[in-house]
Amino acid sequence: MNDIVRRTLRSSRSAAIASVVVCSFVMAGTASAQTAGVRIAVKDDAGSPVPYALVTVGSGRAVVADTLGLAEFRVKSSDSLRVMVRRIGYRLYDGWVARGSDGDFAVVVPRLAATLDAVTVTERANTVLARTGFYDRVARVQKGAIVGEFITPEELEVRKPSAVSRALGGTLHARLAYTTPKGRGRLAVIHGRGGCAMNIVLDGELVKGTIQDAPAASAFPTSLNPNGTRPTSVREETTAQDLGSIDDVVDMSSVVAVEVYPSTANAPFELQRVATRGNCGIVALWTGARR
Repeated sequence: MNDIVRRTLRSSRSAAIASVVVCSFVMAGTASAQTAGVRIAVKDDAGSPVPYALVTVGSGRAVVADTLGLAEFRVKSSDSLRVMVRRIGYRLYDGWVARGSDGDFAVVVPRLAATLDAVTVTERANTVLARTGFYDRVARVQKGAIVGEFITPEELEVRKPSAVSRALGGTLHARLAYTTPKGRGRLAVIHGRGGCAMNIVLDGELVKGTIQDAPAASAFPTSLNPNGTRPTSVREETTAQDLGSIDDVVDMSSVVAVEVYPSTANAPFELQRVATRGNCGIVALWTGARR
């Protein structure tokens, strides 16, 4: 009788385990069915792809489309999506898009004839940002290969920051502080992790001679470090007094895009090799025409 009971109990436990395993697979299948990979295909009114468009689905994060005008998302499976598309030189699209027969969600953004003449896809893709690898780095970050964040031309046009420091406000990897060496007006210092001054790269070259590079800059009293001490040597005081901030060097109206990396060591090599001052991260500024 005991053997029969033991066999019955073992059989019951095996059945319960099998049931749990089956339920787990069913639940996993249900969870994966809730989200799916979708592509937004952005084209102009002539049917040509719109490269590097800034695409948002619902209230999610914005994604930059590739050279073929395709932006990939992982969202809740649906036959229609609320999509916003921005691209300088094209009309803003903000509305619902139905899934096409090919599975993609196609969005048409008409060209603004008053501000952009008819050009080929190759010419539209051959911008200063494309030539300098900006969009290649965007793609690498979006795929998780490196960590960084970007402010695209479309975002700058919407926000219209008056200064470089203001453009960096709200970014994840750069923090703003302000110092007043020798009684001057407030100077913005861009700090990375650890509270040290970040490397500023302008059009591929390291910017030197700003308050970012001042001797003992990390010891200045700032809004992030109110207990700091002013530099004590004459040379340091003179240097700090004479230097300006990045806002004094670069006119924000000429900036077309911005990149921010929290660590110099893990930044893209093409930027890492020029940012030789410390490992506090990189802010890369690119200038040119946004349109």
